[in-house]
Amino acid sequence: MRKNRMKWLLALMLASLFFAAWQYRTEGAQGDEWSKPMETMAHTLAQHGASLGRWVIYTREYAHDIQNDADFFKKMEELKQTYRSFHWSFAKSGHWQKAIGKNEHAFFQEQIQLVMTVTNGTPQTYILYEATGPKWSRIGWKEAARRIQMKTNGLFVNDPTFYACIEGEFNGNMKGGLFDQASRLVRDFQAKPVEWLREESFVSLSAYTGQWKNVLPAAKQQPINLQLALRERLGGKTRVVVGTPIITIEY
Repeated sequence: MRKNRMKWLLALMLASLFFAAWQYRTEGAQGDEWSKPMETMAHTLAQHGASLGRWVIYTREYAHDIQNDADFFKKMEELKQTYRSFHWSFAKSGHWQKAIGKNEHAFFQEQIQLVMTVTNGTPQTYILYEATGPKWSRIGWKEAARRIQMKTNGLFVNDPTFYACIEGEFNGNMKGGLFDQASRLVRDFQAKPVEWLREESFVSLSAYTGQWKNVLPAAKQQPINLQLALRERLGGKTRVVVGTPIITIEY
């Protein structure tokens, strides 16, 4: 019973933070500043002995100039013409419609979405961009970052807020328990813990570091811009996920 209650509380906390991510004003990254948190997260995990896995970059922007279906389809055709290397599809339901473009590279995949939703008769449209790599490597990231910069410069009017996540795995040689390892990681990120959740085989921790500008409000409106989660797996291994300003992938 207690375990189910803790999982419910975790889900509620994550839902609240994710909602805040779209409501709270954050400062968009300029130049190549957006790529530095990902590099720092990868470097820190590797220093602690983690093998690095999947990474994700996500950002979006409200398209205030798209107010109706005609605007939507005009923008869709514009995207298809501009990004011809992407494979495009279209889907529609009662209260939403979206165009999705996907592009495969050697080290990662890109996805662009144009999404319109209608609430109480009022349409809202967003342009979303996501880049995902199956395994971190310095060479692969250098090429991916260059292409991400080019795409987001063309897609968005303003400097967007980037959400970055990376996964890793410890092979059982950690010192101490999950919370001790999480605390060491937070310390090496030069961060201050704000809130956390502890279970026997799972730890989630939110913190604030002055290294990065993007922040979101947590409990009592305290700012956070770093989240990490560790979960024990079979075989003595531990999965770790780190994200800024929050984790946006399942963990």
